[in-house]
Amino acid sequence: MIKIEKISTYLPKIHINLKKKYKNISKQFLEKKIGASKVLRKNKEGVVDMCVKAFLNAKIPDTKNIKLIVLCTQNPDYYGLPHNSAIIQSKIGLDKNIACLDLSQGCAGYIYGLKVADSFLKNNEIALFFTCDPYSKIIKKGDYNTELLFGDASTLSILKKTKQSTKSILGRSYKTNNGLICSDFYTDGKFYDSIINKKGILKMDGKKVMHFCSTIVPEFINSFLKKNNFKLNDIDSIYLHQGSKHVVETIYKKLGVAEHQKIKIIKDIGNTVSSSIPILIKKNYINKRKKILLCGFGVGLSISVGIIG
Repeated sequence: MIKIEKISTYLPKIHINLKKKYKNISKQFLEKKIGASKVLRKNKEGVVDMCVKAFLNAKIPDTKNIKLIVLCTQNPDYYGLPHNSAIIQSKIGLDKNIACLDLSQGCAGYIYGLKVADSFLKNNEIALFFTCDPYSKIIKKGDYNTELLFGDASTLSILKKTKQSTKSILGRSYKTNNGLICSDFYTDGKFYDSIINKKGILKMDGKKVMHFCSTIVPEFINSFLKKNNFKLNDIDSIYLHQGSKHVVETIYKKLGVAEHQKIKIIKDIGNTVSSSIPILIKKNYINKRKKILLCGFGVGLSISVGIIG
């Protein structure tokens, strides 16, 4: 079973002040709907540079058991050729006896990365799982449909494969070690063009995306819980992808989430795509013995959901 040992982040110091740039948009709209008055922007760094900075912030004392690098991005350096994870391996000076792969996933990508590492590693081996998707590379300046929402960031999750122990939850035995207990995935490629890169520019159909988030996402979460013998009340906290404050609150409301289970949206960062869930975990994950539901959703249209505990 895969366990999240540590998470580090790199958050650029540059930002767009939305209140100043979009003076025709009310302060209330930014605070109530978007959940940010500022969004992060990288400088001249590439994806590899941002990942290396997240690695340096982690201050890893021993790298001998690292056998895998996974990078989740859809906006890689060099258009993805070569795979950026190979460049990261060289930049941070890891042993050459290592597997490197790039994972082309968007907002649902974090749980995909956990599953890839879980299936790839042997006992006591470690994976470096990077997320970095700077949408600023493909956002048209002045397009408030996208520029208001997305922020740039990178994260590193240090994942370790450990021996499983068994515990019973609601009459069902689970193999667990404070790691990923169960997960599931959903894809509807029919709506692929709801969030799409067209000739180097990000295009998003807000109505289609909002319908997906407000109907399909909560339905899939409920189905996942039922399938795995959980009830919503059995979950201590629910970490949702930070699409926007309105999206998060809408899903919470549709699910009927209790106030103590909610995690407040992180202000003045923006939607950092696959980095939003690990940023949430780093800022809020205190008691590792608790059962936490993670859910990412977006590009694809895709959903990933899992429980760690």
